[in-house]
Amino acid sequence: MRMGRKNWTNYETNKNIARVLILHRIWHNYSQENMAKINRTTFQQYQKVEKCHNRIFAEQLFAICKDRKWDISLFDQEPMEILIKWKNRDFPDYKIFPDKVHRIIKAWEKLDREGEANYYGKDKSLELNNIHL
Repeated sequence: MRMGRKNWTNYETNKNIARVLILHRIWHNYSQENMAKINRTTFQQYQKVEKCHNRIFAEQLFAICKDRKWDISLFDQEPMEILIKWKNRDFPDYKIFPDKVHRIIKAWEKLDREGEANYYGKDKSLELNNIHL
């Protein structure tokens, strides 16, 4: 495996893409299986994209956006800002967050806990954490 492509900048980009995919999927009530079909991949392959274990190809990302009529430029924005904007747009009178907002945040928290280990591999992640000490 070529580790040169797996660096901190690429990880942050990969994690941002995963966050936006999770946001879209949960907000629009799609399953990972639905997303995999659009992507022409298996459920497991798509699931690994959302976990930062695998990276998504640009053509797959464009295919999803085209099929679902999503704005591709959202993948270059801060996911939390998108979530707040959508919450205010779709649920302006809610004093508490709708369930889907909680599910999105919970999925993001899991990605934050496990994403680095998934991206670099468990041993590499531990090695990188020791360097930062």
